[in-house]
Amino acid sequence: MAKSPAERKQEQRARQATAGDKKLELVLDNQELEMLAQNCAGRRPGREPYELYEYITTLIRIDNAQLNQQVAELNKRNCGRCGDQLPVTECCFRGENACWLTRGWHELKLKIPS
Repeated sequence: MAKSPAERKQEQRARQATAGDKKLELVLDNQELEMLAQNCAGRRPGREPYELYEYITTLIRIDNAQLNQQVAELNKRNCGRCGDQLPVTECCFRGENACWLTRGWHELKLKIPS
């Protein structure tokens, strides 16, 4: 007997869950959606634009590589206050100027170029 659409969808969700896939709902304003469409096309001139999911997942992978590189560079330094290897995640000296957690964390935050 043929499966109903609901049963097929349920099986698809089960396969995706088993594979570790997660569905993410993303809310974008008109300007962000326009930028996304422009970038999908602009990154593949003369070819079919990237699919939205393909572009976003690629950005995630690029950012992950960049973050790993930044952390590797930070690992060569120590906190000016406690001496722990960077990046420090907890410190009893947090708030003091010499402590990396006070201002140094800005080195890792996402930044929009001006």
